Amino acid sequence: MKIAILAVAATVAAPGYSASVDDGDVDRLTRAGNARAVVFQTLVEQAWVDGEAKERAIVVTAEEVQDAIDDEFSARELRMYLKETGLTKTLLRDRIRSALELAQIRQQVLEPAAKSVTPDQVKAYVDANPQMLPASRTVRLVLAKSRAEAKRIERRLARGATWASVGGHEDELAPSRSRVTKAIFRAKVDEITRYGRVVFRVTEHTPERPMPRAQQEAQAWERLATDAQQHALDTFTAQFTEKWRARTSCAAAYATHPRCPQPPSGQAAP
Repeated sequence: MKIAILAVAATVAAPGYSASVDDGDVDRLTRAGNARAVVFQTLVEQAWVDGEAKERAIVVTAEEVQDAIDDEFSARELRMYLKETGLTKTLLRDRIRSALELAQIRQQVLEPAAKSVTPDQVKAYVDANPQMLPASRTVRLVLAKSRAEAKRIERRLARGATWASVGGHEDELAPSRSRVTKAIFRAKVDEITRYGRVVFRVTEHTPERPMPRAQQEAQAWERLATDAQQHALDTFTAQFTEKWRARTSCAAAYATHPRCPQPPSGQAAP
C-alpha cells in the first residue's frame, strides 16, 4: 500500500494551539484556477483566525458550520461549488468555521469601541460641527405633455380651476441642481408660475434652520462610533497580523510570502 505524505507549507504555533497548512491543499486549490500566493495566504490566515478564536474563548460548533453551509447551498449547488473551487468538504468546513469565528472576533473588537464614545465627545463634536437643515418649499405642480398644454393649464388655473382638475399634486422639495427645482425656489410664494412644461404654485417656504440638537447628537454619536470602530479594527488588524506572523513558520518555497516572518532588512531569507 502506498501512503501519500503531505508536505507542510506552514506551521502556526502558539501556547495551547498549533495548526499546519498542507502543501497538498495549496496545490489542489491552485490547480482549480486560484493564484498560489492567494491560496497560501487564505489558508494561513484561517489558521491565524482559529488560533485567535481559541485565545478569545470563541467556540463555533460543527452544527453551526453545517447550518451555515445548508443555508448557503442546496445539495446540487454544493457539489457544483466544490467542483468549481477545488475545495473538499473538509476545506469548506474549515473556511466557514473561520468566517464565523472572524465575525465574532470583529464583534469583540467593535462593540467596546462604539461604547467608548462619551457624551462629552458628542457635545464637543456637535458644537464644532453645527448642522443645518436646508430650506424647503411645498409646491403644487403639474407636468404637462407639451409647452402648449402647460400654457392652457396655466390659464385654467388662473381662471379658478382646481389643481386636482388639471392633474396636479403636492410635493416638498429641497434645493437641487435641477432646473425646475431652481425655478421653483426663485418663484414667489402663492403665485402660479410656468417653467417649460411644468406649472406650479409655491404654497409654503421654509428657510434654512438649525437641525434639532437631539438629531445632531444622534448623527454625531453614529459618526464618532464609526470612527472609533474603524480605528479599533485597524489597530487590531495590525497587531493580529504581527502577532500571528511571528508565530508562523513557513517552508522554503513560501519564505518570502508576506504572511511569513521576514528576515531583518539587508539579510537574505534562509
